[in-house]
Amino acid sequence: MSVEDRWVNQRTGEHTKDYGRGMRYRVRNRGARTRSFAKKTAATAYDIEVRAELAKGLTPFDHRAGVMLFSEYVEKWLAEHHYTGTGRATVASKLNNHVLPTFAEKRLCDIRLSTIKEWWAGMRAKRTPGGQPYSASMLDTLYTIFGGILRAAVTDKLIATHPFEGWNPDLPKRDRQVRHIWEQGRVDAVLDALPERYRGVAVVSATCGHRQGESFAVALEDVNRFRNEITIRHQAIRLDRATVLAPPKNVAIRTVPLAASTLAAIDAHVASFGTTVVRCSCCGKDWHVIFTNGKGQLIKSWEFSRDVWNPTLEAVGLAGTKTNGQHNLRHFWVSMLIDGGASPKDIQAWAGHKSITTTYDTYGHLFEKSGDRARSIIDQAFVSRVYPLRTEEIN
Repeated sequence: MSVEDRWVNQRTGEHTKDYGRGMRYRVRNRGARTRSFAKKTAATAYDIEVRAELAKGLTPFDHRAGVMLFSEYVEKWLAEHHYTGTGRATVASKLNNHVLPTFAEKRLCDIRLSTIKEWWAGMRAKRTPGGQPYSASMLDTLYTIFGGILRAAVTDKLIATHPFEGWNPDLPKRDRQVRHIWEQGRVDAVLDALPERYRGVAVVSATCGHRQGESFAVALEDVNRFRNEITIRHQAIRLDRATVLAPPKNVAIRTVPLAASTLAAIDAHVASFGTTVVRCSCCGKDWHVIFTNGKGQLIKSWEFSRDVWNPTLEAVGLAGTKTNGQHNLRHFWVSMLIDGGASPKDIQAWAGHKSITTTYDTYGHLFEKSGDRARSIIDQAFVSRVYPLRTEEIN
């Protein structure tokens, strides 16, 4: 039997030299850690648990592993995770500012749901430097990152169970819905007012759905003029004080239909300004980037906003605010696709959304118009037909 009584000699029944010292019952199984218990019932229960795991070929959980500090495990977790662009720095910043101040010096095994709930209440009450509560998006991101770290600790057998798996905090409702879609006239006015060198940047956003960083990274190799498609495989980001090519958001490389007018705009731009060869930081290949600044370099987001986009907005009577950013052209593109009858699944793929839920949460209200379109289609198909009720049906 693997449960031993340390105080009594099993052959003679006499007290051992350890009698009265330490915990009485010891559990030893080959392939598992030896543990001692004060009560025989606890020792027997542990022995049964260990034997069951060993019979399945599993290594019994070692509770000593959880003494690692949370801050030490976070450092290991960050090093092992793959991030694109500034992703690692962004996650590290969120952890340093909001999670580590509370949990850095705690051992993994000491993190309890009660402590997490207390921290969460503090986050809900916390304010930004501007005095505003943190957004639902920010809180949701923290909850996801923190939960992912602890889930990884369970996988690494550092803790036995996830401290808040299944706990649903009072996350504020995250409103993704786009409420204000630019009209065609406004889009045309902005495109016309942009300097010629940068007009193509806005054109690909308005006609192919490029995010801003993606529009800065369009290369000749992305354009398939035979299939009338354009592939979005890079974005231009700021990394270590340099602007470089990196995979797009969510590493969602996607292919989007390319309109003839967009292809014409790209060809005209290349004819006027040429291209710049840029070595990608993620794939190590050279790409002939189409849209660059006056020095033939990758466009920097902040310089584009300051020197190009905001002055253009002012020229057409719009305020240079975040609500009037270039992303409005992407929203306009999606609204045109929905109005034209594109399916939600196609829009999800073309827009590079991680899930169909994101598509519906952002643009679901625009699909409500599809009911009017369906009625119009049916009316046109059956406008010349009349279906009078039979007399017996009336009676």
